[in-house]
Amino acid sequence: MTDTVDAVVIARALGDTTRARIVTLLAERNLCVCELTETLGQSQANISGHLKLLVASGLIVSYRHSYWTHYALTQNLPADIAGFVRAVVHETRSAFSSDLARLTALPADVCTRRQQGRRLAREGTNAAPQHCHSRGKGGRDERA
Repeated sequence: MTDTVDAVVIARALGDTTRARIVTLLAERNLCVCELTETLGQSQANISGHLKLLVASGLIVSYRHSYWTHYALTQNLPADIAGFVRAVVHETRSAFSSDLARLTALPADVCTRRQQGRRLAREGTNAAPQHCHSRGKGGRDERA
């Protein structure tokens, strides 16, 4: 990516409804993938793919905060592009007004809860299998 922002690339990036919704939420505050997946009701893989494209377009930036990667709108966009982004955000906010309500309703520890849920799911999957039979005389299986 170069240091310049290409208006056509920005327009293409915002031409997708999900990406426009992501940018609209990022206009409210910096967010991580957990918050975006919970708010938009889409998979982590889907949201991450959209974020990758938005970062490549120069419209948003990513940064690490503790265990999570957070995303923010790029500051200091050229005036014409910033005006276009504001117009898209305004239209998207009107069309998807429930997104902001869902974001506001998220618990403060949504990321921690999701991380714990994934860990518990992994532990449940990787846990030692419960034996339902034992070895009897001669090494034969006997049902318990």
